[in-house]
Amino acid sequence: MFKWFSVKQRIELHIDTDKGILNLSTHIEHITSEGEIIVAAPFYKGQLYPFLAREHVELFTIVESVGIISCDVIVAKRLKNGNIALLLLERISDIRKTQRRRHYRLPTLLDAELETTDRTDFQMFHAVTRDISAGGVRCITPEKLFEKEHVKLKVDLNGEVLNLHSSVLESVSLKADQMRFETRFMFDDLGMEDERVIVAYIFDEQRKRRRRI
Repeated sequence: MFKWFSVKQRIELHIDTDKGILNLSTHIEHITSEGEIIVAAPFYKGQLYPFLAREHVELFTIVESVGIISCDVIVAKRLKNGNIALLLLERISDIRKTQRRRHYRLPTLLDAELETTDRTDFQMFHAVTRDISAGGVRCITPEKLFEKEHVKLKVDLNGEVLNLHSSVLESVSLKADQMRFETRFMFDDLGMEDERVIVAYIFDEQRKRRRRI
């Protein structure tokens, strides 16, 4: 248990609802000697989320040098430490390495620099992201790029500057502005450290945005 989890570690609880998967961010407060995980009760839309007794949820987190892991847990008990609401979680599955988070795309506006690598007329130009995931990024670019064209994409994620080798999936003109293009990129051979930075950025941004709700 202590190999995978530690106090203050950021986690996400994914709940299957009628309207789809709900993602709630929180952190670990304590781990019992029996391996139970005590977490701060997460908020949703400004209020504590009303978990059902013995509710089954999926727990996601990032482990250094391993990547994203997940496991199934149940909400065994509600606790309090002073004014802090807590949840006691019991693990009911093995730990598994997962790529599920790759499919979550976070809408975000970030400045990016693109460097073409396939062209003889080397070019660099500025772009703005629309969303990002651990699998790729969608940008607004000042010119059309070719499918499968390789570029180096430079972006700053909360002070962590990444240089990501990427391939163009598609590049189409915006109907409202024929001089700009929506271009989707897939990351090529994304390293574990770059993946960690991207997923940590997504976790942090989701947590900040939920606090504003």
